[in-house]
Amino acid sequence: MISIIICSRNSNISSELRQNIAETIGCEHELVIIDNSTNNYSIFNAYNEGVKRSKGEILCFCHDDILFRSSHWGNAVTALFKDDLIGVIGVGGSHFMSSSPIYWSFLPFISQFGLTTDKGVVTRDDYRQFFLGHLADVVAVDGVCFFIPKVLFESIRFDDKTYSGFHAYDMDISMQVQSLGKRVCVTDVLTVEHFWSEDSMKNPSYAKMLDNNMNLFCQKWRNRLPIVRGINEPETVIKRLNNLCIQAYDATKVRKSKAYRLGHLLLKPFKIFK
Repeated sequence: MISIIICSRNSNISSELRQNIAETIGCEHELVIIDNSTNNYSIFNAYNEGVKRSKGEILCFCHDDILFRSSHWGNAVTALFKDDLIGVIGVGGSHFMSSSPIYWSFLPFISQFGLTTDKGVVTRDDYRQFFLGHLADVVAVDGVCFFIPKVLFESIRFDDKTYSGFHAYDMDISMQVQSLGKRVCVTDVLTVEHFWSEDSMKNPSYAKMLDNNMNLFCQKWRNRLPIVRGINEPETVIKRLNNLCIQAYDATKVRKSKAYRLGHLLLKPFKIFK
């Protein structure tokens, strides 16, 4: 059985999503809905609670703003987990993680299969150049939808001691699973449509929370970063790429600093002499 764990921003998930799951999953399942309408939970707390309540052998963690666009996807995912070495299966993820606090989707070398709907515009995210069959090994999966065998939660948990809020949970749990010697993978056996807008990334509070958790992630896993999975790039290329990521992050941090903004403001009047 698959337990579908959803941290809902409302007291319950939409009837559309509930019906969509029932009509497409194709196998025995249960819904474990964590009511976060009053924002009592971080995503880490909510998912840990969901794990405790769940009864399935496979746990699916997904957002409340998605729809499944494949038939019998539950059977397809269950079949992939017949390989005992696989610890996580997602629909998107990164093959490279830098030692600088940059979120995985901003990095090169990603594999992703699904749909994104932003203000009614549908984009197909189809990046499968690193797939072997229906799988690609990655460092970390995207939190929009991913699966983990419940038995692994005897050794792992969503780290609500280090983090708060709603970011880096997917990357951190992926690193924990890898620490157990298991594979972290992206698959194309199911299609998930995510109703999400890039505009949310421009929200200052969202960006601050993301930046904070990414810094915590890099501190926690500093002895294992940078890390690469599922691609064959020379060590010199990865080292150079990591250095470029560090330089880019440092430059962005400088531009956001109060000293830089003040200097930019003070120099602004002199631009008329250029």
